[in-house]
Amino acid sequence: MKKEQNDSILHASGMSVMKSKFKHLIFDIGIYCFFFAGRLMHQRPKLKGRENLKDVPLPIIFTVTHDSYFEIPSLAKVYQALKPRPVFAVMAKKDFLSGNYLSSNFRVKNSLLKSIFRLLDKSGIPKTFFKILNLSTVHRPFIESAVKTKDNMKKEISGQLTHFKEILAQGMSTLVFPEGTTWGFGGLKKIRSSAHQLVSSTFSQYRKKVYVLPINVKADWLVQGCKDVFINVGKPQFIIKSKEEFNQQLRDSLQRLHTITFSQIGAYYLKKASSIGLRTRKEIVLSREIVAGQIEKIVRDIYSKVQGKILPACDVSLIDKKYLMKKINGFVKYCTRNNYLIETSRGKGIKMYILNREKVLAQYPAKTFRKLNPVGFHANELVSLGEKEIEPLFNISGFLDTQEISELGQGNHPN
Repeated sequence: MKKEQNDSILHASGMSVMKSKFKHLIFDIGIYCFFFAGRLMHQRPKLKGRENLKDVPLPIIFTVTHDSYFEIPSLAKVYQALKPRPVFAVMAKKDFLSGNYLSSNFRVKNSLLKSIFRLLDKSGIPKTFFKILNLSTVHRPFIESAVKTKDNMKKEISGQLTHFKEILAQGMSTLVFPEGTTWGFGGLKKIRSSAHQLVSSTFSQYRKKVYVLPINVKADWLVQGCKDVFINVGKPQFIIKSKEEFNQQLRDSLQRLHTITFSQIGAYYLKKASSIGLRTRKEIVLSREIVAGQIEKIVRDIYSKVQGKILPACDVSLIDKKYLMKKINGFVKYCTRNNYLIETSRGKGIKMYILNREKVLAQYPAKTFRKLNPVGFHANELVSLGEKEIEPLFNISGFLDTQEISELGQGNHPN
């Protein structure tokens, strides 16, 4: 009898190990698919803070900034660098299990890639994969139109959070987007309370320590061609504080992991020039060569402040002149294609561009601002680090006043 019980225990233990190995295999295959999707979308993930992914304390909550769905495939780089690699559950919005997640969220211009995403959605593979990943959808009453009563919403959210607390208490890890939305004007958005509730409740109810791993992701979106995606990983933290203090500490950690990209620098340059044009009622005409000289100096000054710990991380490759010129050329192409810069023949052999200041300075609601004015969004990303530190680095008014400028007549500015 005792032998049979021992055999039964060993069998159950063996099945549990096999199940765990199967889950890890599924995770590895899924993560590779995400990585491959990122390559198809011409993403170049660049991971910083790799040392913080070794010997991570478990369970842990990966708290990731969330500007768009575009950069999500690049997060596969984080999982690949993790040691140990945990099985984790994901807290996400409802459309992950809608059956059309890829085609509705990754609006790529490549027709072949669009067709692949549509076929994958119809196959049901993404939906099945997300279920295997222990993905649970979270109702977001601060964004989604509410058709339920307030009490029902509270009950639903409480049930979802209880599910995740139980997962954490069992030793599984999870991933949350603490901002809760991609809507915004640029820079960190309000930190929601989900991470705080999970950490504090799991500790108070189960005496289980749950660590938080802050990760800031920034895509160099405004450069034509391949997109660099900068992923900056902080140190794991165990935080037991009030909701306000917890959220502030998490926000500060994420802010310190911000990466200054060329898109932010170029966008703020155009915003500053547009503001000068609006103030002086002048039409601003720019040449690529002189703008390059100005931005080269700005990059050096930013790099100096990063070295002095006054500003957070930046794309350090921008110090290389050849790399910087490639970024400038890609940025000019993007801005020309999207009507932020209007090519003109005034330059006598040198390409000149009229700055479309109305488009640069255009304002839209938070829901659509990033999509309708990506230059304005990225300019705000940079200035979110502190206008007092950023604005003096862009001392370009004297330069613009000496360039070819004409009075802005009625109706002659490009739309």
